Amino acid sequence: MARVKKILAYEIIDSRGYPTIEGKLILDDDQAVTTAIPSGVSIGKYEAYELRDGDPNRFDGMGVSKAVYYINELIAPKLIGVSPFKQQEVDSWLIKADGTKNKKKLGANTTLTISQLFVKAAAACLRIPIFRYINKLYFDYFKSQIKIKKIPTPIFNIISGGKHANNNLEFQEFQIIPSSANSFSKSYQLAIEIFHELKNQLNYHNVNISIGEEGGYTPTFSANIDALEIIKEAIYKKNLNLGFDIFFGLDIAASHFYKEGKYQIRDRQQLLGVDQYLEFIVNLTKKYPFLFLEDPLSDEDWENWKKLNQLLSQQTYLVGDDLLTTNKEKLIKAIKERACTSIVIKPNQIGTISETLEVINIAQKNNFNYIVSHRLAETTDSFIADFAVAVQADFVKFGAPCRGERVAKYNRLWQIEKEELNLK
Repeated sequence: MARVKKILAYEIIDSRGYPTIEGKLILDDDQAVTTAIPSGVSIGKYEAYELRDGDPNRFDGMGVSKAVYYINELIAPKLIGVSPFKQQEVDSWLIKADGTKNKKKLGANTTLTISQLFVKAAAACLRIPIFRYINKLYFDYFKSQIKIKKIPTPIFNIISGGKHANNNLEFQEFQIIPSSANSFSKSYQLAIEIFHELKNQLNYHNVNISIGEEGGYTPTFSANIDALEIIKEAIYKKNLNLGFDIFFGLDIAASHFYKEGKYQIRDRQQLLGVDQYLEFIVNLTKKYPFLFLEDPLSDEDWENWKKLNQLLSQQTYLVGDDLLTTNKEKLIKAIKERACTSIVIKPNQIGTISETLEVINIAQKNNFNYIVSHRLAETTDSFIADFAVAVQADFVKFGAPCRGERVAKYNRLWQIEKEELNLK
């Protein structure tokens, strides 16, 4: 069986225009794989540390040459001759070598580069798709089979605000979710058609149609609710039924506008106390068919997460991202205290594939929903699409159905549906 011959890391530029790590692993049979690591901007305070150089004279301090050095000079030499099937051992070694709780020493971007390279190399050795190997890896770890039956339901960000845009909307992502009764190809088609119709509606209303960093439009409105209304217009223009064919989703990212126990949104003239804000959110979900509500409260407002979970309809997924940061301790707490119903999974929030699978296993055992997500700063690497299929995520979030780094992942799902699962 092939073994590691060489590992090389180097800087590339991500979708936000800053460096990130790309790694290459060559086996002694000369098979080679590459992987690239995304980066977050709306970052939960408990997620793993991303190692940046901090040199203001180079890429505004955003370079990753230190992480590249760690891989090339410290990590790679020790992995020469290792079997690519030693995933758990290599991940454990990386965790131990770092020695901190949040990857502060090596950086989660450093450890994830190696971790993903080993997954891809093992899949290449077996000549099977990456999603098949990750699915096998999950079984090997936990002796629990996840049957691959479907492509996860996609969530499309079609209007952006908050930290993801330079407009005046506080809410971070205004999303559409095609019915899970559709095939992925049908959902993809509907989303693209609505996306283009939304552009027509924005033009008709003489509203800005610039594209944000995740591909969603970035209009300026007088209130967040205006974004929902114009998306509703686009859906109706395509003769689709809101609440049947298409559902709404929101990534509110409320920590962005939470200060000293109050929430400030342009939909209300005054600062909202928690009870007023909860009333606003609940009324919003009654007015519009929301299937998905992510980070509607600050990650510091834990007690009110539990309260909101009791107030929301069971048909609405209450999702923790900044609240949970792909962290198993946080997930266990959320399950125990019934703070939410779903977790967003982002491998770079934790730093290795083994740790990410462990979080998913906890969710699986507790019938807790999970959503596999990209990050704001992305590359054209489609690894996360294979990962989502492998673990049979309830949903995937890869941004809008435009921009190369987003559609690379949606197109990979489409390819898996057509070529691997023989679905239409």
